[in-house]
Amino acid sequence: MLKQRPLPHLRLAASLAQYNFVSVTQGKKALDRRARGTLGMSGAEFIRRYRAGEIEDPDRPEVIKLAMFLPFTERLG
Repeated sequence: MLKQRPLPHLRLAASLAQYNFVSVTQGKKALDRRARGTLGMSGAEFIRRYRAGEIEDPDRPEVIKLAMFLPFTERLG
């Protein structure tokens, strides 16, 4: 007996069910918590200073990890 495969649109729906979507507000809160705990500054201050190039040694792992949150703090076009 042949094994039936799920239809492509059902596979897509099942794969989307595995992801959590984050709002901009949630992204900002997450960055704020991590920035305060890691660098002792607010998330807003981190964003401003990072974009202005004012973060000392921006290649440190903790700064890179915080920078990875930046896309979650902006609304997509």
